[in-house]
Amino acid sequence: MSTAVGDEPVKVVRKRPFRSATIALERATASVERFGIGGKARRSGKKEDPVLSINTKVESVADLVSPLASGAQASAVKVVQYGSNALVEGLPELLKVLKDIAAVHPFIQLAVGAFEVAIELDMKRRENDKRINLLLLEMRDMMTALVDLQQISDPAHVGKDGKTVQERLEGFVNLINDDIKDCANACDAYAKKTAPARVFGAPIWDSKLQQYVKRFTKRRADIEFALAIHLGISVDIAQRKLDTLDSKMDQVLQYLHRCTPPEEKDLAAFVRLRGGNAAVLENDRLLYELVDQRTPTSSNVADGKWGRRHSTMDLYELRGELSEDPEISIARNRETFGRKFEMQEREFERIQAIVHEENKLIIKSVSAGPHDRIRDNDLHNIWREMRWRGNVKARHFVLALRDYCFERLRKLKENEQTFADVDRPTNITEHDEWTLEYISVTRLQAIIEAFDDDASGFITVPEVNAFVASKPQQWSLLHWMSYWAVGWQMTMSRYASEIDHLLEKMFSVKSHILPANRRSVERYLDSVWSPITELTTAFRRVERYDTVAERFQSYVDAEETRLREELARMRYDIDAADTLQLITGPGRIEKNLFPLLYLLLKRDYEIVRLARTVVIHKDELWDSTDTLRWVFRAVSKRCVDLENLFKQQNLDPAQQFKVFSSELFRYWHDPSPLWSTDRLREAHFLEPQYNDAEEDQLIDATQLLNHPVDYTENPLASPQFVPIHEDIRAMEPLKSILGQWSGYIGGTSMFPSEPMLSFHLHASASSPIEFVTSGAVPIGTRYRLKGVVTPDGANGALYTFTIEYAARFWPVSFKGRLGDDGRELSGTWSCKHDGKEGKFFLRQLPPDAMRFWPLPADGLPNKTQVLWQFAICAVRDQVHRKMLSLRLLRARQAVRQRYLAVIRATESERGVELPDTEALALCYRRMTPSEARYFYMMYESRRRISPKHFGISCANCRSDIFGSRVMCLDCGIRTTVDLCERHDCREATIGPDRRDDLISPHLPSHRVLKVRRVVHRHREFGATYRAAQAALIRAEEALNDADEFASSQTPHGHSRRPSAVVTKTEELVNRELSCAGCRAVVSRPCWYCVECDGECFICTACESARTTFSGGHKPNHSLVRCALPRDDSAKAGEFQWSHSRIDDLEDTLVAMQRDSTARFDALDGRLAALEDHSSGLGTTVEAVQTVSIREFESLDARLQRMEALLANVLAKLL
Repeated sequence: MSTAVGDEPVKVVRKRPFRSATIALERATASVERFGIGGKARRSGKKEDPVLSINTKVESVADLVSPLASGAQASAVKVVQYGSNALVEGLPELLKVLKDIAAVHPFIQLAVGAFEVAIELDMKRRENDKRINLLLLEMRDMMTALVDLQQISDPAHVGKDGKTVQERLEGFVNLINDDIKDCANACDAYAKKTAPARVFGAPIWDSKLQQYVKRFTKRRADIEFALAIHLGISVDIAQRKLDTLDSKMDQVLQYLHRCTPPEEKDLAAFVRLRGGNAAVLENDRLLYELVDQRTPTSSNVADGKWGRRHSTMDLYELRGELSEDPEISIARNRETFGRKFEMQEREFERIQAIVHEENKLIIKSVSAGPHDRIRDNDLHNIWREMRWRGNVKARHFVLALRDYCFERLRKLKENEQTFADVDRPTNITEHDEWTLEYISVTRLQAIIEAFDDDASGFITVPEVNAFVASKPQQWSLLHWMSYWAVGWQMTMSRYASEIDHLLEKMFSVKSHILPANRRSVERYLDSVWSPITELTTAFRRVERYDTVAERFQSYVDAEETRLREELARMRYDIDAADTLQLITGPGRIEKNLFPLLYLLLKRDYEIVRLARTVVIHKDELWDSTDTLRWVFRAVSKRCVDLENLFKQQNLDPAQQFKVFSSELFRYWHDPSPLWSTDRLREAHFLEPQYNDAEEDQLIDATQLLNHPVDYTENPLASPQFVPIHEDIRAMEPLKSILGQWSGYIGGTSMFPSEPMLSFHLHASASSPIEFVTSGAVPIGTRYRLKGVVTPDGANGALYTFTIEYAARFWPVSFKGRLGDDGRELSGTWSCKHDGKEGKFFLRQLPPDAMRFWPLPADGLPNKTQVLWQFAICAVRDQVHRKMLSLRLLRARQAVRQRYLAVIRATESERGVELPDTEALALCYRRMTPSEARYFYMMYESRRRISPKHFGISCANCRSDIFGSRVMCLDCGIRTTVDLCERHDCREATIGPDRRDDLISPHLPSHRVLKVRRVVHRHREFGATYRAAQAALIRAEEALNDADEFASSQTPHGHSRRPSAVVTKTEELVNRELSCAGCRAVVSRPCWYCVECDGECFICTACESARTTFSGGHKPNHSLVRCALPRDDSAKAGEFQWSHSRIDDLEDTLVAMQRDSTARFDALDGRLAALEDHSSGLGTTVEAVQTVSIREFESLDARLQRMEALLANVLAKLL
């Protein structure tokens, strides 16, 4: 069969080149028949051409999985639901066909490989997002267009237009490859976004996803049209196909708008009802409510208890996430996704040989039994002899395998076969005899877990082959089984000890960290120490024997090296579950959990060490925390799956976790015994001293860190404009815009609405009408400016430019014109993402001078007044600067205070209000960009230094605790009672109505501990609590001695023991009980230092006001409060609280009594009505009864008459 194109026929591929594709698609067609598709071709009795058969089958599969094939027969919702379910089933057959075609036409291999990797990465992620599924289905439809290449057997054939098929299609294939990678990256970035972030960026995300739908449809149309021309198909037919594609694309785009998940619809409604994105972003309360709107099912079950454990939310970071432009998210994700893409390509190359051999074995075993699909000879023999089918109980399998190995080794020297009729030679040799000691019944559970990857209790043929495939090449099966019997637990025990040691050293180096890095390190330790300790503490460790460990060391070292190399390729940044799976490999997470944690913590420890000398970027340890959270999510998912499996098998999960995987998940499943307050109070942890000489001194910070160190240049520097080569060669009107510009932008209600802008514009090297620059805003976010000059006739030139930010902010577009003097640029700005707009005003002045240039809003009538006012203000400022006048310093101090108030309000610090509009605008005008940057750096430095107690909230106001944290030493069963330093909270009474674990209320008179540094909620709590109790005992003893000494004096002040010894004792007591601040004698209530070596009392006044103390006491030391005697203050407080509770109870009882009275009255009314009804019913019954009696009497009389009549008749008859 041939098709004429030009002067030469185009040969159609016969059976042989695509034989494997034919086999694959025949199996696919069989599965497709279940859906009632593709059966018409077989109903006729004609014999089909193999290629036409392949075409038919491919089209059937494509029709099954593609939403474009449904037409009007189904709604778009059914199409995507049906297609996403069929995607996995039909995909292998399509890939098989495409690979076979690529063997004939190698130029499409690039696109086929990219398509395969993109699909595989999505399968590993599998979050079942309908929008992503829709894009993948469109991508698949695009790739099905390449299947028509099977009709061209000769790649070198020249068509009518003088081009080969490669020359015609290669450009399209390269574009397809780029589109697939771009789309996969966008889907990956989209999948990482939280639901609130997706809602805030929904219009842009929808637009971006629609672009890919249109691209894929266009590429498919281009391929089909090019092939139609090359194959000589009628242009009209090809055009009709293109029209069909366009109409179906419109259906897909319509559905894309409607496939928003219910959770995101609820969040979008929440945002819309509260004024939109801008209103929610500016309101802290609405932000908290927005996060609380997320339903428990919305977050991945794999998050677990540690995936979302932070009760202290950083609104600053939340605003940054919600405000980030999707384009920036996609661009920022490209590098990470590129590394992931390369890893998946290498993974395909690694398993290609294995898959090739497996396919040979499967094809050979199509008509054989299940045992013929097992790759290992010994496992094949035992499976065949035992006549097992597709699966077998795990315990039976392992016991039979153990017996087989024992018997084989025992009879090996006699050259006898262990089982009858074995058809494969055994791989067991005498060198494996040492393994029998460890493959015993006592270690049966460990071996079962090694084979039974899904913990179902049954072992399948794929699980057996997977176990064998993961075996080191030089190891035997028995060697591999002995590793899982004893070697794995021994190896993991060593890693668990190394992990504990690394965490101990992190806490030991914490006191040496720079203050600017302290908050980052504290947040990291708070996030990772507890979940990792749950794993290492629960794990049942065994003693290490060197002779045994050496037998497995080669595999352990190889696995650690592999993990280290994979982590290095990803820059130790795990950003998704699929990335984690690429690093760890297939199978259960517990296989390589501890080696992975060890390598991650080892790098993080070096970062913590570096934090002693360098101010690291705040995102450095945040990314490390996020990486570990993905590991915790995987552990949580595995734990949840196991728990559900145990419940299905009618097993108690708590008991099973005490056995499974050496008890690894015991505390992960139920951590309450580990973190109870009573246990933590008595817990002791090792606290080694940090010795830098014992650590690696050759660590390269540039290779270790993923982020540059924090801004170290002089923030007050104002560099001068230096023209570059392109600036000198620039022509008008571009030349007029080049140089240093300073000015302001403003909104509709205030001008200026943010600090001064200042940048140096340079000519672009890529275009004669473009200008560019870059810089940073005051908070440090980098930006890039790019603009063009457009001649506008008599109106001069129009200058349009856009500022794109690296994070946090939407892109802003500007449009303006130069003034008459050519030194002033003004116009309008807008942000299409949040709908904001306004005006801007720039002038070619340095920032210091721009502070005094009058703005159009000042209302000066003419240019002369403008220049005079500018000159007077500028000269006056220069004179004040030279004289360092007090007036200048006060003015600058006022500006700084106003701007810091703006920053604190923006960063969501409570109790801070924005200045009024006029004062705020004046603040922005009087401040240069460098000063704004310097003031923000001051704020950020203080913010980093001030302690933030992660995961701890005030029991009274429910807010996060910054600065000092007050812990009650008398209350708390499940957790401590924590209060912030505000007076209302310190003096608050916390009753059982607010804390259900309190037996009695917390009173202001209780003994409390005030800490001014971050105390880890689990690890450091016990030591801090015990030190506070010991200090309180010392303080109470000293105060009691002072009380006894005072009571020994006469009522008139004369001592009854006027000896020299008494005088000395009096001096000693007075010295010990004097305040370390004001030196006055202290009495209850007062404070006592926990950390000072000697006795150190602080009076109440000095504790809250003084910053300098004698005797070595520092303001950041922890203090315990010595309260008034319990019999006075405690009883009064408890009586007051009890009285208030009784009043509340009485009010509740009165309300209940009123309610019950009303209910009883209503009940009485209903009973009365029922009684009236029943009385009326009784009367009715009596009447019915009377009538019935009468009827019965009448009937009786009639019966009597009938009897008499019958008697007369009988008498006559006789």
